[in-house]
Amino acid sequence: MFTTKDVNNSDKLWNDFDRNISVTNKTGKTKLAIALASLLSALTMQSALATCSISTNDRYEYIQSIKLNGTTLSSGVVLEDNDVLELTPGYSGYAYRDHWSVWLDLNNDGDFSDSNELVFTTSSASNSTVSATLDIPSSTNVSSTAMRVLLHSDTINSDSCNFNGFGDSEDFSVNVGDDDDSGTGTGGGSSGDYQLSQTPRGGANEHILSVEFDRYEYSTGNNDGYADLTHKTFNISDGDSITLTPSSSWGTDWAVWIDSDQNGAFDSDEKVFFGSATRGKSVEGTLDLDGISSGTARMRIAMNGDGTADADGFKYGEIEDYTANVQSGDTGGGDTGGGDTGTDNSGDKNYGSHVKWEHDNVKVKIFRFEFTDVDLTWSKSRIESEMNEVADYFDNESYGRFDVTYEIYNEVILVNDRVSEWDDKSSNDWKDYYAEELISRGEDDYWNIDDNTIYIILSPQISDWGIKAGVNPGAIRVYDTGDQRSQAGGIAHEMGHAMGLHHAQGLDGKDTVFGVGDYESEFVGYGNFFSMMGNNAWDFGSFNLYYKNFFAAWNIEDSVPVVNSSGTYKIYAHDQGSMNGDIGIRLKAGNGDVTYWVEYRTEDGADSNGVLINTEGHFPDEDSRSFYYGTSFLLDMTPNTFPDDPNDEFDDFDDFIDGALVVGKSYTDKWNAFTITTKRTGGTLGTASAWIEVEVDMH
Repeated sequence: MFTTKDVNNSDKLWNDFDRNISVTNKTGKTKLAIALASLLSALTMQSALATCSISTNDRYEYIQSIKLNGTTLSSGVVLEDNDVLELTPGYSGYAYRDHWSVWLDLNNDGDFSDSNELVFTTSSASNSTVSATLDIPSSTNVSSTAMRVLLHSDTINSDSCNFNGFGDSEDFSVNVGDDDDSGTGTGGGSSGDYQLSQTPRGGANEHILSVEFDRYEYSTGNNDGYADLTHKTFNISDGDSITLTPSSSWGTDWAVWIDSDQNGAFDSDEKVFFGSATRGKSVEGTLDLDGISSGTARMRIAMNGDGTADADGFKYGEIEDYTANVQSGDTGGGDTGGGDTGTDNSGDKNYGSHVKWEHDNVKVKIFRFEFTDVDLTWSKSRIESEMNEVADYFDNESYGRFDVTYEIYNEVILVNDRVSEWDDKSSNDWKDYYAEELISRGEDDYWNIDDNTIYIILSPQISDWGIKAGVNPGAIRVYDTGDQRSQAGGIAHEMGHAMGLHHAQGLDGKDTVFGVGDYESEFVGYGNFFSMMGNNAWDFGSFNLYYKNFFAAWNIEDSVPVVNSSGTYKIYAHDQGSMNGDIGIRLKAGNGDVTYWVEYRTEDGADSNGVLINTEGHFPDEDSRSFYYGTSFLLDMTPNTFPDDPNDEFDDFDDFIDGALVVGKSYTDKWNAFTITTKRTGGTLGTASAWIEVEVDMH
């Protein structure tokens, strides 16, 4: 995922000013206002531009995203003491550990040299998202001042000046001081039915920050207690994940209703979710649509900051109304409030190991977008070159059993905006926009998740967004960053997501292989160091065997037998584009839930003197988004040889590099069903004839 930095071009603002003045005529008053607005914008940015310049080298690491209290940071925001930044790095290859520092020009004197203007710096290096709590003097009030966020691998000066090392930086113009939270809530849902008996008293410090269904996030900000957002429709299904995020200094209680009988009120049996969270925390769970009819209906989301969420209103908090398009109603299942799903009827879930890509091909439709001030640099020939690489990769991975075809839409679609006008919008706004554009151009099956088609939306860089994909619909957002290096590996990775694959994760049991079963402390994102869906996309790492099984036409299970008896088993390399025999084995754990997928890799930096073992069915509900395959977790057979830095908030994948079960070593199932020992290797490395033997002793 690559991103570019925003650049404030004051010269262009002055040119706009001159141009607007020169064309003043009968509408001169309006054009003069526009000119003055441009001038004001240029002037208010002078403070931000006055700070010292630095030169970063973002070839290897870069800033992927910066969020303020859960929302993408942009110029013009108001910062207060104890606000929280989420700082996420991105990497073009290896994920180096880096530091973060944040400065604010608190006295607006054009530098960061004053003693209290370094408002955050990390105490240790990390390669994952860092949470930064800003330390701002309580009496500070300043407008349009400079803010700098720096990702850096090397040491820095206290004022950031003269830095020229590896990393990335972003500068913003912000306001610092108390925001106005005096909103009295004049909304009230008073149009027609659905009236509130009491409109909550919301405000800047107590409102719904964002709502998210099945990883589709929509941010609204402060609505002073109530907002009618029924123009916004969510497509939802029973069991979909839901995440509700507040902006609040207090605990919150939440509930969601859908007016299934459309009688103008939210009845008690129409509550589809409830939950509560401590101060400022999100609440997560799954939707229970038992008894809810399919079709569109009004949906109400309520957040109470001082009691129980009630559909009719309450004193403190916020209520938002949306439209829900229920795609699979009255099906039962789902645990209101989230958590465990009770009886394990995995075949009834619309996610998990039984979900497959049923086609023997995928068709990729590519649509190009440009803005009035920014054209694409990607030519059709470059797109063809990238997609040909992708097609070759899938052909090799599938052993010739899967075709990737693509079609480039002839028209380049013009977005009638300057690209900067999207800086303050969310990625959801962009998804809504291009969905409408595609459907208007005849893509009537855009929302059809059962066909063999996925979409690539190619546009110039928008804000700081990075390449990303989702399965409902199968669409990939690719941004033209100006980087001339091949993006084909990243596209192949995102195609995996668009068809239904999660990231290939890792399991960090600290001193043991499996740990104690604590998801939050043991889950390692992108933990499979070798896999396409893990940390090896850009170098075209092979899918792990369990993920290859997602593609029904590849018939992987036929070559990865389930072992039920003791014996010695020969496994051939699965990463050479052809098969020379069985390319793995499956072993059932003693708990009846977990399946071990044992594979032999000879490429991607893996140890060819051992086998890698991924799990199926461990943490089966860790991600319950609809239409996604179950998540794999790579096990570390030499746990804690590279222990994590204890000061890091998040785990990393370094410990998995030597995670193979090598010749002469054994592993016993945590639930004592078997012991597996790696015995010897043979064949020719770099070919499909390379093999490894393992001995299985069933208990």
